[in-house]
Parts: sequence; C-alpha cells; structure tokens
Amino acid sequence: MKRAPLLISLLTAMVALAVYLRTLAPDLTWANFSSDGGELITAAVTWGVPHPPGYPTYVLLGHLWSWLPLGTAVYRFNLFSAVCVAGAVGLITAVNVFVVGNSLPSDGDKSPTTNANIVNIAAVTAGLTFAFAPLVWGQALVSEVYALNLLCLALFLWALLTARPCWLVGLFLGLSITTHLTSLLMLPLALVGCGWRQWRPLIIGLLVGLLPFLLLPLFAQNTSPVRWGEPDTLRGWWWLVSAQIYRPNLFAAPPALLISRLREWAVLLPGQFLWLGFLFAALGLAKYGGPKPEARSPKSGIGLRTSGFGLPITDYRLPITGLVTATLYLLYALGYNTPDALVYTLPVLLLAAMFLGLGLCRLRQWSLLLPLCLLLLNFRGQDLSQGVMVRPSATTLLQTAPAHVLLVSSDGDTTFALWYFHHVEGQRPDVVVVDSNLFAFDWHRRHLAAQYPDLFVPAADDLPAFYAQNGATRPLCFAQLMPEDEPAFQLECSNP
Repeated sequence: MKRAPLLISLLTAMVALAVYLRTLAPDLTWANFSSDGGELITAAVTWGVPHPPGYPTYVLLGHLWSWLPLGTAVYRFNLFSAVCVAGAVGLITAVNVFVVGNSLPSDGDKSPTTNANIVNIAAVTAGLTFAFAPLVWGQALVSEVYALNLLCLALFLWALLTARPCWLVGLFLGLSITTHLTSLLMLPLALVGCGWRQWRPLIIGLLVGLLPFLLLPLFAQNTSPVRWGEPDTLRGWWWLVSAQIYRPNLFAAPPALLISRLREWAVLLPGQFLWLGFLFAALGLAKYGGPKPEARSPKSGIGLRTSGFGLPITDYRLPITGLVTATLYLLYALGYNTPDALVYTLPVLLLAAMFLGLGLCRLRQWSLLLPLCLLLLNFRGQDLSQGVMVRPSATTLLQTAPAHVLLVSSDGDTTFALWYFHHVEGQRPDVVVVDSNLFAFDWHRRHLAAQYPDLFVPAADDLPAFYAQNGATRPLCFAQLMPEDEPAFQLECSNP
C-alpha cells in the first residue's frame, strides 16, 4: 500500500474509532445482541473454551488484549471491538482507493490531482458509510465476536480485491472462519477470485488460517470455568468446531417468523446505508472491472484466472459471485432460528461497502453527505455511553446472596454475566455458579465436578438429586438478572 492511500485509510479508521470511543459501552451490557459478552470475556481472560465453535482466535487475541492497563476487563474488550471495526473501516477505504483508482481513466480532461481527489473522497465515503451503519456501529461498542470477524473478512476481501497472493487470500479466509463459521460462505468468492490454477496456494493458506482451531485442546487443559465440550478428544473437538449443537437452528425459522423477517429486513437492511447507499453499491458492483493489467501479478493469480478447460474467466464473474455470496448470507440469516439472526447479515454490508466508492465517485465531495447523515441520524440511538449496564443488577444480586451459596441460573444471559463478575473480577469467591441448562451435558457435569470437588455432581442428568444433596449442606438460590426491569433481578433461596 502506497503512503498516500495508507494515510487516507488510517485517517478514516481513526475518525470511525473516535466516534466509537465517544459512544462505547463502558461496562457489560446486553445491548446489540451482546449477551454472550460475559462468557467470551471470561473464556479469553482464563484461557477457556467458549460456546461452539470455540472461537480460538478471539480467545487468543482477547487474552493478549486483556493485558492492557485500561479500566475494567469488560471495558478493554468493548474497546477491542471498536478497534477491530475501525480496522475494517480502514481496509474498506484501502480497497476502494484501489478499485476506484483502477477504474478511472489515466488520461483525459482531469489532472492526476483531480483524479486522486475523486478516488480519496469516494474511498473515505465508502469507509465511513460502513462505519456509521447502525448494525455495524452497534457491534463496535460491545464485547462480541462479530467485530473481529468483520476485521478478518475485511482483510480477506482486501487481499482478494487488491490482487494479493492467493496464499494470503486463503490465510485471511481461514482466520475469518475461526472467528465465525458463516465465513465459509466466502469460499466461492475466494475460488473465483483466485482461479483454478491458484487453488493450491489458496488451500494451503486456508489450512494455515484454520490452525487456531488446534489450540482448543490446549485451552481445555486449563482450569477455566468456561469449557464447552471435550475438545481434548478428536470426537469432542469435531463436535465443538463443527458447532453441532446449533445445527437444529439451521433453516428452522417457522413460516410466521420468516414472513416477519422479510417484512422488517426489506426495510431495515437497505436503511443501513440510507437506501441510496445500496443503490450506489449496486452501481459500483456493475461497474467493477477488476485490477488493471499492470496491477495484476502472475503470483497472485488475479487477472490470470482460467477455468478447468484453460478458458479465461472474465472479470464479471467476481461481482456475480459476490452477489451470490451476499444472497447466501441473507438466506442463512433469514432461516436461522435465533433472535439475533440479523447480525449474520453484517458481511453483506461489508461486501456492499467494498464496491460503494466505485458507484459514488461521480458525486465527488457531495458523496460525503451520506456518512454525515448516517452519523447525525444514528448517533443518539447508538450511544451506549449512558446505556443500561448489567453491573448494578449483577453485583447487587451477588451481594444479596447468602454465604457459600449454590447459585443456579436457568438462562445463558444470567450465567455468562455472573461468570464474568465472579471469575474475572473476583466478586464473591465463595459462590458456586451453575447453569441448569448446561447441566444436561455429560461433559459439563464432569467439568463441574473437577472444578468443585466438594460439590455432589451426579453422573446422570439428575437436577433434583443435585439440588437435594447440595441443598442439604449449603444455601440453594435460583437467580435471574433483568437489568432493564425493576427490580433488576430475582433471587429465590432456601437454606439448608
């Protein structure tokens, strides 16, 4: 990357980061589908294994990031998300500099300075439009895996669209998959972008990028309270990495939910770029012609793509595959039967932003009105600096609970929040937090027994026996957090 494009990309990323810092959630929150944050932070800090597929890259990078001497652990992880999304914004800007710059004529009426200004303005507009889209902005403010996934996918698309070597394309795609399994849907784009002749370096890079999954058995050897499955066995490792527990959710949304989502998302998703942005992204995709011949490298394989019969693959196949990829993401999200399915459409916004500058370049400086309008319209709704936080209800619950209590939760949101405050911040070390839903799994009961040797844990899934035996020697309380309600928690206890 040349100095001028690099500077433009860095400045755009810094503008996005400045806005994110102003609106960042200062503590643990469940806003923006982030109720898994407590579990992810606890797993990263304690070298644990979070829910499938285990997110090893998030755990590794998150643990290193947690060493920063800034505020609480949860603040550092919220900041980590902001930095990741800002990095993706910078990469979007860099891709648009390359794509728009390679599409403008090198001669004609416009001077090189005029062309450079057009390119830079279009690229900055594309980056900031993505940055201030509400769905993207929301994930930059909380502790979740989607911010890191966006950064890895942006690296993958940067390598693909700027004619980098195909082993690098594969490497970033593999890392993307370790941050979220839906990144597998980008594989057709990688295959078309690199071409048949470059499949070997692409696959080698992909396999190297997937190597973090091999860290999961090592994480399982630690004493972390967060350990899903048994990744130290081959069968348990595959169960975790393939996310078998969530397969029943695939394309399982009932017809009523599908119809409701189609109605809502048909307005909500184009509204992320104020509708006009999506039209210009479609225009940019239609105008995309790939790198100029001088920008293509024989080592990269881009621009030299051939089919299996040696026939040249023309540049239109890449944007068509991009449309197919976006459609696959949309179908996956529509059919996925969970309340947070909307966040699975984030890569669609990322793909659209990569071609947005090409569609906007004719507007010149007027195109900057698009991200400015997004910023002004969404600022209040996205500002989590004074939002509802989980800490007041969680800490009050822990302070209210009796000494040496067995604290039972029946929902993941409560469990994950209590894990964070108990295991990361060290609140109430005498408490034992148990999730009644996880208790149904053999691996969880074995881990619970190893973690608390003085606790009676039956070999079978027998919650009544678990309650009866342990409730005879210590207080037994059933807990639920409700940070947006009043009172903010429920705590029902019985003394031994």
